[in-house]
Amino acid sequence: MSDLYKDWVQRFAALLHEPLPVPPTGDVPALAEPPADAPRCLLLSPHPDDECLTGALPLRLRREAGWQVVNVAVTLGSAPARQAARAEELRAACARLGFALDLPDEPPPEAIARALTVHRPQLVLMPHARDAQPTHQRVHAWGCAAIEAIGRPVDVAFTEFWSTLERPNLLVLSDPATTADLVAALACHEGEVARNPYHLRLPAGMADTVRRAGELVMGPGMAPPRGDFATAYERRRFDGRQWLDAEAPRIWQLGESW
Repeated sequence: MSDLYKDWVQRFAALLHEPLPVPPTGDVPALAEPPADAPRCLLLSPHPDDECLTGALPLRLRREAGWQVVNVAVTLGSAPARQAARAEELRAACARLGFALDLPDEPPPEAIARALTVHRPQLVLMPHARDAQPTHQRVHAWGCAAIEAIGRPVDVAFTEFWSTLERPNLLVLSDPATTADLVAALACHEGEVARNPYHLRLPAGMADTVRRAGELVMGPGMAPPRGDFATAYERRRFDGRQWLDAEAPRIWQLGESW
């Protein structure tokens, strides 16, 4: 019996070392542009690649609900020698996901305030306050400050990557095809995945989120949701004057409308 489990783990481990090529730019499927009055989702991405790592919710909104998704590249990373290449990798990743790209030339706090004013989103994604990476934490602070200063009602979904959310209240399921698209877009960040092939581990992380966040969202002892891959968020609302209590827990199941 132990050989059965050993073989299973070895097959799983082999997938984590199986090389995946950078996807060609010419095979991106055409996606109709949303109408001008479509709802907008704005991603405040601390680095190129965050649009893939936390992108399950905006990707489903784009494809299934017809939203316009705009990714704001708050920074291009801390290595000046890599920033031009990272911008090109980001363009390829956003094209694959069908996201519009906002590449600011202002300092990050000004870029965030300008993007919120220009795009007037219904939903904003940004890292949560304790996401344990300095730029992620700064983007959280800049994003919340800009939302409060502008004073317009907006929904916010806080994301997790370096540290998990303590109280997620939204779990977004992804089918294998959508998960594969997130991996393919992440592979477009070829300089980063050459250094650390974390695109190969994205499905495993999303599979573990089903286990972990399924009970955190719906309550201890609850059965996990149906599905193999998921991404967790903490959804809040700013009513134009103050932050409201967390939204009611929800799992966005496969095949269910937003």
